[in-house]
Amino acid sequence: MMKKTVLLLGVALLVLTGCGSKKSNSGTASSKDKIDTTLPIIANAEKNTVMTRTLVFPKNEDGSQQKQIVTYKGDQFLGLTLEQISPNADDLKQAIAQYGIEEAQNLLNKSLEEDANYQQVKDLPGFSTSLQILNENELKRVTTLDFQTLDVDKASNTEYLKGLKLKELLKIKPAQYIDNQIVNGATEEK
Repeated sequence: MMKKTVLLLGVALLVLTGCGSKKSNSGTASSKDKIDTTLPIIANAEKNTVMTRTLVFPKNEDGSQQKQIVTYKGDQFLGLTLEQISPNADDLKQAIAQYGIEEAQNLLNKSLEEDANYQQVKDLPGFSTSLQILNENELKRVTTLDFQTLDVDKASNTEYLKGLKLKELLKIKPAQYIDNQIVNGATEEK
């Protein structure tokens, strides 16, 4: 009885080994099978992974250029950072010429703190902004929105952030938002 069982197991292993080698030797069909079976794994990994993608926009007519850093997990936006480098306004150029970059930066920061629209948002959790004079000709503005802590309803009703249309933004899936930006001229920074 024991010999028959061992013999049957041996035959079964031989048959299974033969079937296994046929499938792996079938060439391109095997490669396609492997790709098809891994796609759901990749899709699930992307849904559970925090993704960060950076979009760079071409310069505007006035010489401004924007970069957006989009952070998301699956269909949920986690954060958005807007970096814009623009030419300095004439009054800022005059201040730089008169006082130097460091003192002009201090005056710019003071001006921002006194701005009524900025006052509405400066203490909102999930919001930050900064202005930095890069040189005599360029200004960098960075605005960061952390959607995990930002009160979007409150932020959307402020003059300072109204133009971003945050409520409409969050109705779109992040991947769709990124695709829309690329169609409209942005390129993805790798």
